[in-house]
Amino acid sequence: MDATPAPWPETGGATGAVPGPSGAAGDFVVVEDSGEFDYYRSREDLLADLEYVGEAPCIIDRNATSYRLELDQNRHLKLGPPLGPVEFHWLRQALADAREVHPEKHRLQRADAVGLTELVAGLFETLQLERGTDAELGLWGLEIDGLSTRRNELADVDRLLAGNEQLDTVRVTDPFGHLYRPVWHPKHRHVGHAGFLSYVEIPARRTRGQ
Repeated sequence: MDATPAPWPETGGATGAVPGPSGAAGDFVVVEDSGEFDYYRSREDLLADLEYVGEAPCIIDRNATSYRLELDQNRHLKLGPPLGPVEFHWLRQALADAREVHPEKHRLQRADAVGLTELVAGLFETLQLERGTDAELGLWGLEIDGLSTRRNELADVDRLLAGNEQLDTVRVTDPFGHLYRPVWHPKHRHVGHAGFLSYVEIPARRTRGQ
């Protein structure tokens, strides 16, 4: 992925985004120098895992505020000051590129976000669910041939649907209430995965006047 354009606007400011404090507490999404996305439950987890300043060109909190890594006086990594809201078009393209390169790592395919707030919220939700980091997020719902069942994690959903040849009749609801149709991607000899399920969101129907 070409990450040359700055992931934050020079002037700051993005509709619907509220800048967070310097060194914000809470969880983060990182866009790595490889173009891949990752999720961290805390600043401490983030700093313990990353190894050098340029490894994370863009770090985002839930307010869509962006950060970069810096070195402290002892040359240890630290989270730098807030740089303003992440640039919407840059982030949307970075995510599209990551999905194209490694679709097996981005299996929850949400409908296109209409703005920065929705894009960032969806990014946090899908990365948490895909990584299986938070069991307390809630249960997954499945409708299979008219029968309803519940599962704890996405991995449990995968196991239940493994080998199912009638996925057209299956509907899956994530803990945040988003509805999906599962799609099987068979193993390809030129791609390094053994086949996987993705989940394509079925957008909610908008009533007239919305």
